[in-house]
Amino acid sequence: MPAAVARRGSAPLVGAATLVSIVLWASAFPATRYALGAFSPLPLALLRLCVAGAMLAAWGLAARARPPARGDLPVFLAFGLVGIALGSATLVTGLQGVSAGAGSFLVGTIPVFSALLARLWFRERLAPLGWLGIAISFGGAGLIALGEGAGRGLNWSAGWIVASALCQSVYYVGQKLLLRRYSALQVSIYTISCGVLLLTPAAGMLAGQLRAAPWRATAAAAYLGAFPAGIAFVTWSYALARAKAARITSAMYAMPAIALTLAYFWLGEVPHPLSLLGGATALAGVAVLSIWGR
Repeated sequence: MPAAVARRGSAPLVGAATLVSIVLWASAFPATRYALGAFSPLPLALLRLCVAGAMLAAWGLAARARPPARGDLPVFLAFGLVGIALGSATLVTGLQGVSAGAGSFLVGTIPVFSALLARLWFRERLAPLGWLGIAISFGGAGLIALGEGAGRGLNWSAGWIVASALCQSVYYVGQKLLLRRYSALQVSIYTISCGVLLLTPAAGMLAGQLRAAPWRATAAAAYLGAFPAGIAFVTWSYALARAKAARITSAMYAMPAIALTLAYFWLGEVPHPLSLLGGATALAGVAVLSIWGR
């Protein structure tokens, strides 16, 4: 997201907007696990993106967002494919076999992949402690995969979520090219629209599963698009425009704890102790990278 010009806002409102964003994003993990009881991964990813895209498009119309230039369409399609379509599909696929809390820890490795990609694409430097943080974080991801395997070896579903983190990192780092000419809202609208377009082959499956799905599962799927993707984007943008980015983004460290709590009360999930240890290790590595690594 581009550096926003800070505007004065009430500190309680900024704090509330940040909290709403983090809670909504954390809730996406148990909500996805719940919806997967009635939907397969690709149709669920498509339904979520359709709802999110419709909400953001309405916001874009209200804000009179300009359409993308023709020459930028291939770039939007590329990021829609990698960051949105593949990022969503691999995450939902992984959450079929990984607990919501463990999934939130694995998604927390996005800053690690983002740092590596920024080093590769933009020659951003990493301090020695940054490389140490990356190694620690990847070690934590391995412990999560072992813990989710429950003594039967690695749980390869965790690999899908790591792949999703990589896809999302490609999007977050690469969108810097687009944010020079478009607002964050415009980039989100056009990349999500491209993601929906690329997932339309799953529309027939989605139609059949919608007819058979219990209303609670359908509501959970719609919730994923309306709240964690739609409303959370608005509240996060509000907070980011009125406070320092570093202070706001540091709140994301609380997301796994919230996801664990929600998954326990909603789904009765209790992750394996090794998964919790791996999650704490992965977050520690991200913290080392973020604080001392650059």
